[in-house]
Amino acid sequence: MTDERRQASQPAAPDSTGPAEATGPADLDEAKRLARRRFFRTFAADAMKTAATVVGAAGALRESSAGMASVLLGTADAAAAPVGPSVTAAPGGSAGSWRSAFRLEQEQVVLLDQRRLPDELVEVGCLSGADVAQAIRESVVRGAPLLGQLAACGLALTAQRSLLASPFARRAILFGTANALRNAAPNAAPVRNAMDRMLARLAEVGDLEADGPSIAAALREEADAIVGEAVSAHARLAAHGAALLATDPRTASLGTLRILTIGSTGELAGGQIGTALAIVRAIRDDGREVQVLVAETRPWLAGARLVAWELAQAGIACTLVADGAATGMLARSEADAVLVGAESIAGNGDVACDPGCYGLAVVADRHAIPFLVAAPLAACDREAADGRTLRAELRPASELLSYGGRQIAPEGTAAVNPSVDIVPASLVSAIVTEAGAFRAPYGTALDEAAAAAGVRAPTTIDRAGVAVGPADALGPEA
Repeated sequence: MTDERRQASQPAAPDSTGPAEATGPADLDEAKRLARRRFFRTFAADAMKTAATVVGAAGALRESSAGMASVLLGTADAAAAPVGPSVTAAPGGSAGSWRSAFRLEQEQVVLLDQRRLPDELVEVGCLSGADVAQAIRESVVRGAPLLGQLAACGLALTAQRSLLASPFARRAILFGTANALRNAAPNAAPVRNAMDRMLARLAEVGDLEADGPSIAAALREEADAIVGEAVSAHARLAAHGAALLATDPRTASLGTLRILTIGSTGELAGGQIGTALAIVRAIRDDGREVQVLVAETRPWLAGARLVAWELAQAGIACTLVADGAATGMLARSEADAVLVGAESIAGNGDVACDPGCYGLAVVADRHAIPFLVAAPLAACDREAADGRTLRAELRPASELLSYGGRQIAPEGTAAVNPSVDIVPASLVSAIVTEAGAFRAPYGTALDEAAAAAGVRAPTTIDRAGVAVGPADALGPEA
């Protein structure tokens, strides 16, 4: 991490109010930050409750998203917030006592360090897109929907820090940063789509013609819109998912709905609302009893550390399950549905998702248990025709060989650490998005929905930073 990155931590404590709220804000700046935290949480809750009433109103939501995101991200009062460390309140047992997964201020984007949860709430401040890329590589934050939003914010920060650069230097900086952000999360389609959209906005403004302040303002506005649209999209996705499980003959008549999930798909992975876990919350908010079986999700134990913690904050019962035991529980009919997120989705409905999903999908299919993928249309990879062309990078072997800085395998042990499973569309019962639930065979439905949601067709950026047409026309990105 660079010297410009700031961190601060506060141990978790049983007191649900946390020290900041128990004693009152120390000054006006802290009062504003506390108010913004409450706004985040209130907005997310309201969006979940009202999503069903706005399904089909995507156009109006998109038109208002930039203004909505400006409020969400604190643009109006961010100038009063100092750049540097700020200590969060302890999470305790209350969902209202911790802030969102990130917030964008005038000079930095502040991330909640997922590596330190659930023991500590630690913030990491990033002053540029390069800092955001490094935070992604170091797994400070994870979750494809979240990473797409953060990448947009990071590029906007880089534009702000490049106000005085010459036009050619500024363009090189922005395109280089966009590629660094793409490469920091190679599997995450939302990151690539966000960078394509940000660079398209740059081209519209005039990357060589416009001055630095105009470019910075335009990219900040686009980043705000990307975040705002994600919030409203995830809320609609949650409503569609809850409605699907309320009408599916296999789950509609059940009393308590038992859902098995793997991977981090809540607010920490989604930004403000989440995807698969947002559906769980929507089901609960509809008044239905729901119990969640949480796979521990190795090697980072995201299920045990993050998902179980988020569900506890939301007051939803959960039971932790060893990854290797989850398929056996499906075979014994101890779960009624499987609900997962996605890193990316191919045009034919093949899905790249957390390791372990393929086995769960096979067993769920064998026992006629719904296997549902919850992902925004920003996760659609319009370059990938099928799962064979989805990106599936290997993660570092060290993630398997050690944990928490401690070696857990004998020295010299070889390890392979796939970043995702590719689940074929034939094993997926439905892909739940903000535009509704899609089922195989998909034909062009997913691609058309993604295009309507603003996901751009793939392009290649040449070494001069110019979008030149179909992807792979010039080989690897510059």
